[in-house]
Amino acid sequence: MNRVELEIPPRRDHLALVRLVVETTAHLGGLPEVRVDDLRLAVSEGCTNALDAQADRGVQLPITLGVAVDEAAVTVTITDHAGGFEPDTASSAPAATDPQRLRHERGLGIPIMRSLVDEVSYHETADGTALTLVVHRAP
Repeated sequence: MNRVELEIPPRRDHLALVRLVVETTAHLGGLPEVRVDDLRLAVSEGCTNALDAQADRGVQLPITLGVAVDEAAVTVTITDHAGGFEPDTASSAPAATDPQRLRHERGLGIPIMRSLVDEVSYHETADGTALTLVVHRAP
């Protein structure tokens, strides 16, 4: 297994670096371009959620990004220090056919991530949450 780990300050100006690290590592892991694009977008959503959660709590600790490649999958883990998160309690966005959807600016990140990668899971840490995103490699 190959693994890359990166700590970024809790600022959005580091998201481009995160996307580049994920893209490069996923390419080296043999993912096709379309799956690399999916993973890169899902990671952007996950990192943005982590950044926002820490900002809401005034936490200035770095966010950790881990990218692991093995024969079966590319796995990205994003770990924050925002005090924990329960995805089942997150408010859902209005249905796509609901006119209120046009005014809905938040709450789409989790459904977007779930639609782009093969597995999404959340794990509680001592002071936050670890989000894991998995894209399976083709046999």
